[in-house]
Amino acid sequence: MRRLSIILIISLLGWSGLQAQDKSNRGREFWLGYNFNYSFYWESPVNAQELAIYISTEQAATVTVSISNTGFIRVLNIPANTVDATITIPKQGPDDARILTDGLSNHGIHIVSDVPVAVYAHQYATMVSGATMLMPVETWGYSYYSINYYQTTSQSSPNDWYSWFNVVATEDNTRVEITPSDTTKNGWLPYQTYTVNLNKGEIYNVFGKAIFDGNPSHASKDMTGSKIISVPGADGNCHPVGVFSGSGGIRLCRGDGGEFVHQQVFPAQAWGTRYLTYHTINNTNTNITETNRNIYRVCVQDPTTIVKKNGVPMTGIIKNFYYEYMDSTGGDYIESDKPIQVAQYMTNKNQCWNFPTTTPAPLSYGDPEMFYISPIEQGQRSVLFYVSRKSSIDYVYANIHLPTAAVNSLLVDGAAVPSGQIIPHPHLPSYSVALVRFIGPATQHTITCDSAFTSTVYGLGNYESYGYNVGTLINNLNNYSAIRNTLNQTAVTDTFTCPKTPFRLFAKLAFPANSITWKLSQVPGLNPGVDSVQNNPVPLYTELINGRSYYTYTLQQDFSLPTAGTFYIPISYSAAVIQNCNQTEFASIKIVVKPGPRPDFIYQNLCFRDTVKLYGSQIGNSFILTNYLWTFHDGSTQTSPVAKKLYTTTGTFDVNFKVIADNGCVGDTTKQITLSTGTIPPLSISITGTPCIDSILQFRSSLTPDPNNAATWFWDFGDGQRATLSNNNTTTHVYLNPVTNITVKHLVTYTTGCSPDTVRQVIPFIYNNPTADFTWTGDTLCINKPIQFASTSTNIAAWNWSFSPGSGSQAPPFSYPFSSAGAHAVSLTIKDQHGCGSLPVTQTITIEPDPVIDAGPDQYISSGSSASLNAVITNPSNYTFLWTPSTYLSATDILDPVSTPDIRPVTYTITATDKNTHCKGSDNVIIVPVVKLFIPTGFTPNHDGINDTWNIPGLALYPNAVVTIYNRWGQKVFERKDYIQQPWDGVYQGTRQPSGTYVYFIHLNDPQQQVLKGTFNLIL
Repeated sequence: MRRLSIILIISLLGWSGLQAQDKSNRGREFWLGYNFNYSFYWESPVNAQELAIYISTEQAATVTVSISNTGFIRVLNIPANTVDATITIPKQGPDDARILTDGLSNHGIHIVSDVPVAVYAHQYATMVSGATMLMPVETWGYSYYSINYYQTTSQSSPNDWYSWFNVVATEDNTRVEITPSDTTKNGWLPYQTYTVNLNKGEIYNVFGKAIFDGNPSHASKDMTGSKIISVPGADGNCHPVGVFSGSGGIRLCRGDGGEFVHQQVFPAQAWGTRYLTYHTINNTNTNITETNRNIYRVCVQDPTTIVKKNGVPMTGIIKNFYYEYMDSTGGDYIESDKPIQVAQYMTNKNQCWNFPTTTPAPLSYGDPEMFYISPIEQGQRSVLFYVSRKSSIDYVYANIHLPTAAVNSLLVDGAAVPSGQIIPHPHLPSYSVALVRFIGPATQHTITCDSAFTSTVYGLGNYESYGYNVGTLINNLNNYSAIRNTLNQTAVTDTFTCPKTPFRLFAKLAFPANSITWKLSQVPGLNPGVDSVQNNPVPLYTELINGRSYYTYTLQQDFSLPTAGTFYIPISYSAAVIQNCNQTEFASIKIVVKPGPRPDFIYQNLCFRDTVKLYGSQIGNSFILTNYLWTFHDGSTQTSPVAKKLYTTTGTFDVNFKVIADNGCVGDTTKQITLSTGTIPPLSISITGTPCIDSILQFRSSLTPDPNNAATWFWDFGDGQRATLSNNNTTTHVYLNPVTNITVKHLVTYTTGCSPDTVRQVIPFIYNNPTADFTWTGDTLCINKPIQFASTSTNIAAWNWSFSPGSGSQAPPFSYPFSSAGAHAVSLTIKDQHGCGSLPVTQTITIEPDPVIDAGPDQYISSGSSASLNAVITNPSNYTFLWTPSTYLSATDILDPVSTPDIRPVTYTITATDKNTHCKGSDNVIIVPVVKLFIPTGFTPNHDGINDTWNIPGLALYPNAVVTIYNRWGQKVFERKDYIQQPWDGVYQGTRQPSGTYVYFIHLNDPQQQVLKGTFNLIL
């Protein structure tokens, strides 16, 4: 026998389907008993077990724990987001709350909180443990079935190992009918019905018959299938009850240790039609694909229910109540056409097939446990739970079933689950199974997901194990509800309505109703609010919800609520198939009322006999408005966003403005307007600017801002664009399309006094902008060669050219030369006769460079001799050449012709023409024949451009000659070889020399070594 650790679960979010319910395992009031445990008498040391109460809360909570008909009471102040585990229930003395045998017990344990909490009961001894999640009173029902297990599978029958169930009353005058599925300890016979009366806090216990003589066939009867129904009590009313089932001690498999188990039973109304299972993991390495045998019982309320496991109908129903099977290959998908409940049993080490087990093989952990599975339709999106590590629990796992599409949103303690620990469900791939291991000390954990999920948590140890449902919704699935906004124009299902909005109510029932009572008077503000009873109502239609047929009923009238909030309309319905409470069940229709559209309007022209204009709008919400209704004091109405009303008298009048959104939500507002006989100021407008597309036009109102009377300027530009200004009478606008006779409307409204009527002004034309274009041509694209420019644009008033560099305003055609080579961006913008300007148009013209040619140095030759002209150019094969004049030349089309001139100097010019671009470049050279050496007798270096240097032309015949010049004091003032290239300019050491006679020596350095000597005059 092994001790069980507890998991605490808090449900945070509910499944958002059709139902208008949000009931879960979190609530404010709970009841339970100190359920029977064989350890009271037999487990050594006797009565060593404890019943602990764990209370988990998100909000700071004040919780009172008491025991009926005793003096026991404890008040707890529990901080937010914590678990209180300090309460243990008395097990001896005057406050002893233990249930010691079958029959009546009046020591019910009562738990009351000021805020919703989740509560768990854990009964444990050294080697025995069992725990249950408690269900709040608001989830209790009127019909239950006990789910237990065989007491004989262990092939033994220890003392006081009873299969049992009990009923807890929360109100006086509670009456139940109990139909046991087998013989009971107190002599009740199977399938006979017995009546029990209970008052608040009383518990009635039913034990299966047993003879503890060691013979397994005499073990306690399995009470699975026993039925408990609440019926009208002495006060004529039905009262909801809570039911618990379990065993004082049990073994699921031969050779296993004994365990105490107890579970609070789901009311029959909370059973579902779709369940996913996946076996518990029995390994130490978080291997989700490991096979492990679990036992399942699939229980039905109606033996004609069609139950399918993985699409195949199940057969072999036991006691007309349950199917049982053992799974060893993975999870199953169980579905039905009527409500079912699935119980999962975690086996011990030998898995009921490997007895006796050996150590260390097979390597396996755990001990048996039983827990109830939630149907898919009772799943939640968030749970907060507590993991205990008591009694050597080595491994704690959670199996999580969730939609495959939501896997990426699954978070455990805020972290994603590794992909290797998530697999598609073997028989429903649209869902997946995630396996999570929790490590570390006892603490709280969270599981969250964007979609509703179901989950079980279980712990494994060599001597311990436990398993538990992590938390669930406990809604009444026998009914769903819906609303429909009467004015809804969309195909979207309504999840809320709005104040003053007409809506219809719908009740979807799992069976044909004999009658429905709509308790409308119990909802303050509901209009109409008079109760309505429908006898033999006719359903509008039937529909399948989660595989189960539902009948839809309605009241053929509209309802509305005046304020926002959440409201519940109670209903009761009777049907032949309902076995409890005079064949009646109770439900409520949840109505969420959210703030609706917030209409508002402004108005102008509040003067007698002037048309009042009213402009509707919506404030601060996102409804899509589809309908409008103005209602005036005289009963007249208008149905457009903008209304016009002509009043015939002065005074104060009510105006109601109502809007309807596409989802049917309604909003309205009423304002009072006051009409006077004041003076209307004159209003006019002026428009300035060029009437062209993209030109900015300025619009000016004649009414300027008045600091003592705030105004609003409204402009309608006639092209669908409008402007509203609160502090400026001037605005601008740009027209994007050409148009004729466009009407501009303008009005001004004042905070007080009369406002002028709308004025209009017509703009005759908004012109299109002209399009600039030009073409160009040129004989050659060379420097300083004229390029001809032309354009097809007509009716142009102004031309603006940019030649890069250079600009111009000339009208084409014209020519323009470019003075430099390279790419020149030529841009043109134009303006037409209306002043409309074009966008710039740009073309690039590439001007080729002129060839660079050198004709060679000037030459002095002896009269009668020849000279070779030596012109130079890069890549000469790219060019053609022409020398001019051709006089005395040996050729005119080569770079180096020979010239033989007579006695006169000749200047030759060579022109190079690029064979590709036809651009030309030229240079010249002078050939000077020299007859004899002539030495001038003077020169005038006065910088007048005439005779400024002492030139000796014939000296060019003596290239090695050296000229030396002395002043009259014998000082050398000049000496140079190659004198012809730089004759003396009368300057010595930067100073102009004075007038006078100077002596020269010329060493010709010819073969005869001639030296010429003489004088010359420098004249300033």
